[in-house]
Amino acid sequence: MQLHRHPCGFYYSQPFADFLNQKHERESSEHPGELLALDYIRCREGSQAGNAWWQLDWISLHTVPSQNRFEIGSTEIALSRQTLKGLARHLLHYADGQVLVKK
Repeated sequence: MQLHRHPCGFYYSQPFADFLNQKHERESSEHPGELLALDYIRCREGSQAGNAWWQLDWISLHTVPSQNRFEIGSTEIALSRQTLKGLARHLLHYADGQVLVKK
């Protein structure tokens, strides 16, 4: 498996980059003026401690500051400061039809 280190401190696999690119190519015509946004949240405290959730959705380009736009492979994507912090030192991978976040 080919891995890439993103300058923001997380890793991603080539299959994940390919997944993003394919999703962008498939759906971008339905979302003019929008950008893919990846959200990742890890709960550190309380009854949900240790659980994590991710979401990939389209959001308006006008709502994403330039400092929150990044490239993963050849796909531009929005990553919030909270998402970047949660993904630090983690691996984003795509296998068997699922996105996996591994430590």
